[in-house]
Amino acid sequence: MVVNQTELQEEIMQIPKWWSYPEGFEKLIEKAHELGKKELLPRASISDKECRYPRESLQAIADAGFGAVTIPVDDGGLGAGLTGFALLAESFSQYCASTTMCWVMHTAAVQTLYTAGTREQRQRYIPGVLKGKIGALAFSEPATGSHFWNVVSSAPRKGNGYLLNAEKSFVTSAGEADWYIVCTNYPNSIEDDPLMFLIVDHNQKGIEYFPFSAMGLRGNSSGPMKFKDVFVPIENRLGTEGGMNVYNENVIDPLFLLGTSACWVGIAQGALNAAIDQAKKKVHKDTGKSVAGYQVIRHELAKAQILIDSARSMLYRTAEGMDQCLNSGKELSECLYPLWELKTHAADIVIQVTNQALQVSGGRGYLTGQVEKFLRDGRAGAVMGPTNEILREWIGRTLIGVPWFE
Repeated sequence: MVVNQTELQEEIMQIPKWWSYPEGFEKLIEKAHELGKKELLPRASISDKECRYPRESLQAIADAGFGAVTIPVDDGGLGAGLTGFALLAESFSQYCASTTMCWVMHTAAVQTLYTAGTREQRQRYIPGVLKGKIGALAFSEPATGSHFWNVVSSAPRKGNGYLLNAEKSFVTSAGEADWYIVCTNYPNSIEDDPLMFLIVDHNQKGIEYFPFSAMGLRGNSSGPMKFKDVFVPIENRLGTEGGMNVYNENVIDPLFLLGTSACWVGIAQGALNAAIDQAKKKVHKDTGKSVAGYQVIRHELAKAQILIDSARSMLYRTAEGMDQCLNSGKELSECLYPLWELKTHAADIVIQVTNQALQVSGGRGYLTGQVEKFLRDGRAGAVMGPTNEILREWIGRTLIGVPWFE
């Protein structure tokens, strides 16, 4: 009997596109995957092995028009909203997690500058961002660990500016970014909280960068930084002298949690895609069957994909809810609870899925390579602040009706 290939193809179940991404983003996603395959993936292993910052990949992202995706079109950005931001992060991370993490933190920094900054500050920095300049956030400090929202450093007034002394622990793009938003305290603030944001350019005197060597995400240069007697002119202050915690809750935390969650979902999908590809191609000569020909393998693939899609569905719903919140004039702090759940779930499932991908890949998965790299990259999620333990506590306190933050 001759099998008609057209008829055979019709018998194959086609996964509906609306299940893979929200309607209206088809061209954006197609462009993101083309960029990932052409620019991000070829450099990913080199970036990992050599701890090399993915500058070329980040430049390619900017050249493709993704340097300021959340900024309105009228101000030079892409205007893709938080849904577009989440979809791009999830897509990019299937090819290179280090590049994606740098881009996510860059996007959060750009949005913070846009939201809290003056028109002059926007005009000074946004054009460079569109051409490939990189922004970064310098928040976490050794003294407070993963409680990155609490800082002990300070920057008192000195003449027409501030004298910044701060030690930062994990700064994505440390030593590589063109400018940093540094979170510190203003000691004489009249606001309820003393948090102050300062823009520090990379070439200022008194800045030290230190090497980054980690289990995964080895290309994102998330090393420590020191700011020693760095003078920051008053025109480089974002917002007020203190009182900036409102931007933590309404810009930085929401974008950080959404973007990193998208990374963990994308890493899980990338690892599973690599495992599926290996399982289909690897044929056992003694049985004549591919690895994918065994039922137990197919069941593991199915269980992993269901986990990914559960997190992806949360990602889409949360991102769309955030856009709806902004469009209705509400604050993004109203979306923190679903973001806590999203980050916790995404960071949990990426560990399980990358382990399943390695198991399906057998000995080849244990060797240095794509699956092994995804496993190492994804492990960062659960320990990245706010850690999953902290988030589960906040979720639990909310459920029983007591203040989540004390």
